[in-house]
Amino acid sequence: MEVKGIVTIGLEHIHPHPDNPRKDLGDLTELAESIKKNGIMQNLTVIPKEGEPGEYITIIGHRRSAAAKLAGVTEAPCRVVEGMTDKEQMSTMLEENMQRNDLTIWEQAQGFQMMLDLGETEDTIAEKTGFSKKTIRHRLNIAKLDSKTLMEKERQDGYQLSLTDLYELEKIKDVKTRDKILKDSTDSRDLARRAINAQKEQKRQENMKLYVAMMKKLGLKKAPKEADSEFYTDKWERMKDYSLDKEPPKTMKFEDDGEPMFYLERYGTLYVIRKKKKEKKVLTPEEEAKKQNMRNKKQIKAILKEAANTRKAFIEGILSGRIKKVTDEKQVEADLFEQMMDWETFTGHNKLIEFFVGCEVYNAPEEEKEAARKKMQGLSVLQKLLCLVSAMVADADLVEWNYTYNTVKGEKVKAFYGILEQYGFQFPNDEEKGVVEGTSDLYVKKEGAK
Repeated sequence: MEVKGIVTIGLEHIHPHPDNPRKDLGDLTELAESIKKNGIMQNLTVIPKEGEPGEYITIIGHRRSAAAKLAGVTEAPCRVVEGMTDKEQMSTMLEENMQRNDLTIWEQAQGFQMMLDLGETEDTIAEKTGFSKKTIRHRLNIAKLDSKTLMEKERQDGYQLSLTDLYELEKIKDVKTRDKILKDSTDSRDLARRAINAQKEQKRQENMKLYVAMMKKLGLKKAPKEADSEFYTDKWERMKDYSLDKEPPKTMKFEDDGEPMFYLERYGTLYVIRKKKKEKKVLTPEEEAKKQNMRNKKQIKAILKEAANTRKAFIEGILSGRIKKVTDEKQVEADLFEQMMDWETFTGHNKLIEFFVGCEVYNAPEEEKEAARKKMQGLSVLQKLLCLVSAMVADADLVEWNYTYNTVKGEKVKAFYGILEQYGFQFPNDEEKGVVEGTSDLYVKKEGAK
């Protein structure tokens, strides 16, 4: 590679590099005005164009060259470098561009990937660009996303794609799932919500594998298909249940009466079940109806428990900043305070702890309570109110004595969900939505209701 001195070259003979990692040169107006007044203050770096004597290709200075042409300038000072290999050309352009703060997320991610493809390592990229290895790893993960979709989102008005949102996607191991979330999301907040839900599901699947391995060692098999539809009938007996949000205990033990036991996953909970021995008593239609209503009530409670888990994951996204703040936080804070007063229940530190541990304080292990106390430190008033009201909602029994929907408590619950919707919350499925809002067929319809 041979470097010649600074020479003046007509801009009509200087061409952009076809592989320049910076695809969008941005607004050149201000730079053009500066060049018009002061001239080109810094020389370009160019190489001779192969097979075309007198023509050159830009290596460094693409924006200056384009702005100078816009300003009506006809020539530019250039440093001519001969004998540059393709790898040296790309490496030089990448090192120059990666240090700019106006590159799009996609351009920067692709730039780091190209440097890696050219034989660089995380260490050498960090040394040449000044970025930390952690940042480089983040950008390389972004480069794995579908480039077309990512560019479309960057250009979409109102989307406001941020690196924080994309870092949430990194926590999802499956790249296809990342791409689907990116493609389906309607805005940045929606992307964060979908990513948090996917992370939760990913963790559940990982825990499920651990549980299944333990179950098989104990001789349990997967429940037959009919067990799911018959779950709330008198055909099956529940021996034990485990939340898939938590890793399996070290040991498992079940009472064995000789009947085969099975495992069944429903709504984030893994149940150990077995066939219930048939009862000889024949029920009257009224008794059967009551029994069915009681089974429905149990199912409603199970779904509401899962709804509490859904809310908890979403609110923790708000607490961590993964889900963006609402515009008018003062109004939300005032609304939450009024909702808390409407519940007319005791509140305090223990109620706040209950939000994090997911059960009454006296039932929670000491280490979980201590972890909850640490999470409580530094929370704002608004954040505490979100947790407190959510814990109060979790305590609400939405089933009346006659198995109808409790509209008084239901309106309070729906008011809280109205707050969450301002942050972008959406129900994960119609069944959960129906139970919360009172439209589910599991409730007995009130007289006169359609």
